[in-house]
Amino acid sequence: VQNLSVSYKTKEGENSVLGGVSLQLNQGDFVCLCGPNGCGKSTLLSVIAGVPSNKLKISDGKVEIDSIDIKSLRSSDRAKLLAYMQQSEFSTWDFTVKDFVLQGCFANSNGGHYTEQDYNLVSEILQELGLIAFSERTVHTLSGGEFQKVRIARAFAQQPLFMLLDEPAASLDFVYEPQLLTLLKDFAKRKNIGILLTIHDINIAYRYAEKIMLLPPKMNVIEGKPDAIMTPENLKTTFGVDFECLETKSFQLLQ
Repeated sequence: VQNLSVSYKTKEGENSVLGGVSLQLNQGDFVCLCGPNGCGKSTLLSVIAGVPSNKLKISDGKVEIDSIDIKSLRSSDRAKLLAYMQQSEFSTWDFTVKDFVLQGCFANSNGGHYTEQDYNLVSEILQELGLIAFSERTVHTLSGGEFQKVRIARAFAQQPLFMLLDEPAASLDFVYEPQLLTLLKDFAKRKNIGILLTIHDINIAYRYAEKIMLLPPKMNVIEGKPDAIMTPENLKTTFGVDFECLETKSFQLLQ
């Protein structure tokens, strides 16, 4: 991402959201993107993913994958390289979990003609995410947290080089959230997938991310290893309030 500036079109004119953002994501990276509400985290992911929008205007900058402009790729070709999970979603059709996750294989299938290898891949992913017991349930019977896990499974079934996950830990309880982050970090390394995810819990981000990107409103990202990035100065620049950074040995305990 090079010098990306984006604004929203409104009746009153244009509202700048991103100003001169540059970043790089490599295969195998596990990166957490943090910032206050409205700073443009979701907008940034959608633009990187090449999602069309009549309300967004890219005034400067570009997004490339291996020096190829994302806008020049057909959606089918882009889907083979990049998986993008939006913050929220509703499935109109009440698919079984197994069939919902199978949709992730579409980009690499022969026009939706799924093979035994595709079905085996789905079973493997459901097993790794602890969802095998859900496979015959339908998505309309799932809780919000359960559906979130199933959506993540579908993204893995896409077998991309890069994954953009917008708040993947939303609706998950405090036990499964760190389990998910551990699993995603492991997948990034084992599958050589570059994963960029947005997350509100900066303590979780600090604990699991290899690299953290802070996104202050209308500024470039502040990025680096967690110990170097999570300082009171950087956090105040990003969130606009004073911080005190302390280390504690306890985790997942009432405090």
